[in-house]
Amino acid sequence: MTEMVFGDSGVRRASGVNQRPSLSRQGFMRIAIVAAAASEIRRALECYLVSHNDKGKPSATRGRKVSGLANNQTAGLPNVKPSKSSLFAFLLLLTIAPASFAYRIAAWIPPWDGNALTSVQQNGNAVGESNPVWYSWNADATIVKNWNAEDASWRAAMTGSLLIPTIQNVVNKSFDGGAAATMLATSASREAHANAIAQLVVLNAFDGIDVDYERLPAASRANFTAFIATLAQKLHAANKKLSVTVYAKTSDSANWTGPGAEDYAALGGLADSIKIMAYDYSYSTSAPGPIAPLDWLDKVATYAESAIPRDKILIGLPLYGYDWTGTTGRGVTYNQAMQTAQSQGAAITHDANGEATYSYNGHTVYFQDATSYARKVEMLKQKHPAIGGFAHWALGQEDPAVWNVIAGGVTAPATPPPPAPKPAPGTKRRATGH
Repeated sequence: MTEMVFGDSGVRRASGVNQRPSLSRQGFMRIAIVAAAASEIRRALECYLVSHNDKGKPSATRGRKVSGLANNQTAGLPNVKPSKSSLFAFLLLLTIAPASFAYRIAAWIPPWDGNALTSVQQNGNAVGESNPVWYSWNADATIVKNWNAEDASWRAAMTGSLLIPTIQNVVNKSFDGGAAATMLATSASREAHANAIAQLVVLNAFDGIDVDYERLPAASRANFTAFIATLAQKLHAANKKLSVTVYAKTSDSANWTGPGAEDYAALGGLADSIKIMAYDYSYSTSAPGPIAPLDWLDKVATYAESAIPRDKILIGLPLYGYDWTGTTGRGVTYNQAMQTAQSQGAAITHDANGEATYSYNGHTVYFQDATSYARKVEMLKQKHPAIGGFAHWALGQEDPAVWNVIAGGVTAPATPPPPAPKPAPGTKRRATGH
């Protein structure tokens, strides 16, 4: 799996890629200490090996090269035990080593959006886990293939990442909590549904499945946990992985439909990863506002860490936005938001959370660009460095510069290019295709 590492610069870089991100003073100090510790450890190891090789050996075998050096006399190393300073350096290195964490990068891929395929083809090497939304339901909870599900060209684009498709309880284009509650109600129906999913995964040689069952009634909480336990047992027996996608919440007192059905602690003990949909704080029928404000993200991650093993937590971040009129919002991609700003001559700013925003003709728009993405990741990296990684909804909707952040390049400029001037009254505007 591709893993991304955040350095002290706050920029994520690909493991094994020759990158030279800028480092803070703290970063330089850390490197200097680690280098010194490594030198002391090497010195101690050479002392030990030379001493060990010489002990009890015939004279003809003495003077063997160790780490490219001749015997202890030639190397100028005394034949002694490791010093206290060497042992201290070793302990210091162990203390500092956890300061860098590898973060898993997952992405939901909507197969009905050609832009998503293009994004995967161009940026798939930066994604460690691909979650194409390939499956939904009939009303009786039998599995239905979505558009382009299992398509060879889509699958080829995901080569090199773990292929863990998403299944949703979507019936007739809408999440159906009632149908899910019925399936979860008996052990027999849970068993049958788990069997169907496990067979789907094995027969298609997937690496696992991502279960995204939404709008479940709170009364189905125990049944949902029981279903996940059954599915986990079947998948793990086949050496497959189980991901469970859940609503964001800041405590277990969120007992309404959706989050109330999800027992973070129980699910975290069963699944291999928990993807938290940490977005839609402001949503399509709310007042305009940030989609994932930083203080809320912090609280979501804090609660998740209290209930779920940290390395299993993947924080789901938004790549989209909304264009509101009053309390009616329309989902927009980065490209759509930018095109509207340019055509309307709107000035784009960033709010306190770093989210891009502007207004025009009674509309208010909030959306994600590389700057807003980097702000979210930087906060989570600083306050919750031990989480497992990040998921993204959804590929094809993002600012292309987000991939520079993921790959370890520079972020987008804080101030976007100035918008195109408004056309004179009566001038026809060329259609943008959206």
